[in-house]
Amino acid sequence: MWQAWLQLLRMCLAHVIISSSEMKPTSQLFLPLAAGFQSEDVLPDTNGKANKLDSQDRAVHEWYRFVLSFPPHLVRKYIQEFGLTDQHTVLDPFCGTGTTIVEAKLNRVHAIGLEANPMAHFASSVKVDWSVDPDLLILRAHDAAESALQILRAQGIEDSLFSGDVRNLELRTLGAESTKLLLADSISPLPLHKTLVLLDCLNEFANASFYRHAILALANALVYKISNLRFGPEVGVGEQKKDTPVIAAWLAEVEKIANDLRQVSSEPYPECQVIQADARDIASLIPQQIEPHSIDAVITSPPYPNEKDYTRTTRLESVLLGLVKTKAQLRQFKKTLVRSNTRGVYKEDDDDQWVELPAEIDRIANAIEARRIALGKNSGFERLYGRVTKLYFAAMARHLKELRPLLRPGAMLAYVVGDQASYLRVMIRTGKLLGEIAQSLGYELVRTDLFRTRFATATKEQLREEVVILRWRGDEADMAEEKNRYTRLIEEIFDKHYKEGDREVEFERSDLTKAAIKLKIDLPKNLGDVLYSFRYRNLLPNSITSKAPTGFEWVIRAAGRSKYRFVLVNKSAITPSEILAETKIPDSTPGVIAKYALNDEQALLAKLRYNRLIDIFTGLACYSLQNHLRTTVQGMGQVETDELYVGIDKRGVHFVLPVQAKGGGDRIGITQIEQDMAMCAAKFPALVCRPIAAQFMEENIIALFELDVTTEGIKVTSEKHYRLVQPNELTPEELEKYKTRLA
Repeated sequence: MWQAWLQLLRMCLAHVIISSSEMKPTSQLFLPLAAGFQSEDVLPDTNGKANKLDSQDRAVHEWYRFVLSFPPHLVRKYIQEFGLTDQHTVLDPFCGTGTTIVEAKLNRVHAIGLEANPMAHFASSVKVDWSVDPDLLILRAHDAAESALQILRAQGIEDSLFSGDVRNLELRTLGAESTKLLLADSISPLPLHKTLVLLDCLNEFANASFYRHAILALANALVYKISNLRFGPEVGVGEQKKDTPVIAAWLAEVEKIANDLRQVSSEPYPECQVIQADARDIASLIPQQIEPHSIDAVITSPPYPNEKDYTRTTRLESVLLGLVKTKAQLRQFKKTLVRSNTRGVYKEDDDDQWVELPAEIDRIANAIEARRIALGKNSGFERLYGRVTKLYFAAMARHLKELRPLLRPGAMLAYVVGDQASYLRVMIRTGKLLGEIAQSLGYELVRTDLFRTRFATATKEQLREEVVILRWRGDEADMAEEKNRYTRLIEEIFDKHYKEGDREVEFERSDLTKAAIKLKIDLPKNLGDVLYSFRYRNLLPNSITSKAPTGFEWVIRAAGRSKYRFVLVNKSAITPSEILAETKIPDSTPGVIAKYALNDEQALLAKLRYNRLIDIFTGLACYSLQNHLRTTVQGMGQVETDELYVGIDKRGVHFVLPVQAKGGGDRIGITQIEQDMAMCAAKFPALVCRPIAAQFMEENIIALFELDVTTEGIKVTSEKHYRLVQPNELTPEELEKYKTRLA
């Protein structure tokens, strides 16, 4: 009977897995962004919609996930915006259950996570381990399941719902100290007994490679299927279950993990690591666990100042899996957390004595205390509201201070935080205050994106949840040294291979290592940044440009995987004409975008899209297909296009329009246009390619160029300047004049 039941379960699960796997791409575990989501948009939303896990993001992320976790699509947005590739490393210092590091790995970006909570640390470290054989996992899981069922049947228990009197059963329980750690009635006696029996059977495989994945599957089944827990969003206890299937629920989670592992087994994903550590004590990790100046970006969601005790969210699985056994252990790991709620405050806490905080934080703490006294609130926790507010921001200041030695100059940071009014309805603008603290520590506050709003039951208001975007400029001397190091390396490579009269000079990425050894200088961690710098951002040094004949210039082109060449091309500076007339366009940029947009590439792409400037410039009906498209082109290697449009004309001809956008002082590079055209030829051979370049001239003046290949190389075939104005700034006389203007 047992064998027939097991076979039926396997068939049902296999049917579900096959059906779902046929719908998913085999090369990656995520689909394009959901309709309406653009990577450079701010993301206003209300009451959780923006925070939901998209169906295409469930793989790996859903192995185990906090209810309050931020969504993978938000991480993906900033991976794209920050331009992170396989040459970069992203850090999540408040790793939680691994949303950032899993999403980074799926996007082939190296990632490091820090997490103090032992259950969350365990979960995130398992979620980035894709080395397990999924078939072995399934096979051994069924062995463990069969062993557990045999033990239960001998006790008169099946995994189906028990209809008898549980008081007649001899059920296993936890020890008294462990039981005290749990929320009362968080799991019923019979499901607890089944779980403990299953754990014993699983522990027979404690040294096997698949063991941790099987245990994580049990943790997820415990929280969402076996226990009596409910989330709203705080953890609590709901309806008491007399019984519920435990082994079947666990096997379903195992099958889910195995199915996801099959999808990633053939792909070369980078290694990622998770360190159990206090995010306020990063200095202790350098250099044994993390190299200084090795982090290119930070994407994280630290706790907010509120009364949510995050350790309660993972308490059941932490205790049952043996990660927390005593009250002393619980207290010890709570001391390694940022003080975000009064249940985690201790007499010896002194973060606020080591850092100087903005005066606004003192004002808020004093306002909370004054309101407490006025309302006669005198419980032990209520007396700590003002103190925990100061401790929270002091801890975040300490974290940002200790983070600095890890960051490379120019590193970008995204902190997802939320405003709070949990402490007697006194408003705490978390994002604003965090930005001020960061600026006082030498970070540049780039902007604050609105992610969503949340309804606060205490104040009946919509509270902002924001992403604070920071940039670490680094020490100016360090930046100058880095630039000089890049220059010396590229000069050494050119000198080694160049012979007088050459029009092409080939080299390989490995030449950078050889040059660094010869020059006795430290090799940059990110080798690709050396080449990227001279291909797209900075001019080649004079020692190289002086060897170009009159009317020509050297550029660096990709020549295959890890191969490049210096090439002589006709000088074709793509710069806006100073005498070209402007065309005024009514500005259709949404107000919230205009408020937070900078004078950078992301702002430029947004304004192009919202004002339909590509349509206006080309005379086509154009649609944004994808932004920050990264792909490989044979003979070139990896290429990136800022945004890709498809268009159609009145005759029905289809076009593909790659757009390169430059904000600020960046220059439009010929090599980027060449790569765009090569990409379109390879990926869209049936479409007519019309490459476009865009440049901010001033804040609301945009130059657009159409380019093409001529016998003399890439040339501008059309140029227009558009000034975005308020509708009332466009006069009838100007509209009349436009009628007579030549196309």
